[in-house]
Amino acid sequence: MIEYEHTLIRKYENFIREIINSSVRRLDFENLENNQVRFVDKIKELFKFESSNSWSFLTSSLNTLGDSNFAIVSFQNFNIDNGKSLNTGEKYLRLYGVLSSIYIHFRSIATLADLVKTKSNNLEQEFKNLDISFLRNAISAHPVNYNENKSKSNFKIARYSLNDSGMLEIINMKNEFKTYDLNKAINEYLIFSERLLHLIAQKFIINRYSSSKIKKDELLVKLENIKHSC
Repeated sequence: MIEYEHTLIRKYENFIREIINSSVRRLDFENLENNQVRFVDKIKELFKFESSNSWSFLTSSLNTLGDSNFAIVSFQNFNIDNGKSLNTGEKYLRLYGVLSSIYIHFRSIATLADLVKTKSNNLEQEFKNLDISFLRNAISAHPVNYNENKSKSNFKIARYSLNDSGMLEIINMKNEFKTYDLNKAINEYLIFSERLLHLIAQKFIINRYSSSKIKKDELLVKLENIKHSC
């Protein structure tokens, strides 16, 4: 059983939150008010964000990251039917649910990367190249209007493959079958997302404590310890 609080993604999320919360606790709100400086503008200055709206995107992304991670962990623990005789509709709900959760999980990470300027030009392509991205598009997002080489195609899943084995049989418009290991695809995505979150957390530290080497080095060491804690 995977413990949500012990996942590396959750630890990275909490680490980033603590950097933010620590900075907020140190703010002199009375001084900000006297100098007519808005809270969101001060946050923008401290973390070197591009916009005062970044605070809103930051909090929304962290909440979405945590909520979607909860859903992913739940699926890892209980799978499609958890050894029970669920009806086909419930199995589809669980499959659609985890695929959608992974997509919004990635979107929250991509937003965080954009906020701290670590989003590389090939980030979207890296995600697109993952099996989980294909499964999300082919099964739960665009099964009847999948864009492939500038033309539309379609896919469907063989219902008999909806079980705890995670070996999904996907059928293309030529009636060709291909097997995808859902659990392996999820794990590959999680490794990908952990790497991204490590870089994002690193950039949060560098942006926030660029003028304080002692604090910056202290947090970078702590971040490395988190990386090797799971």
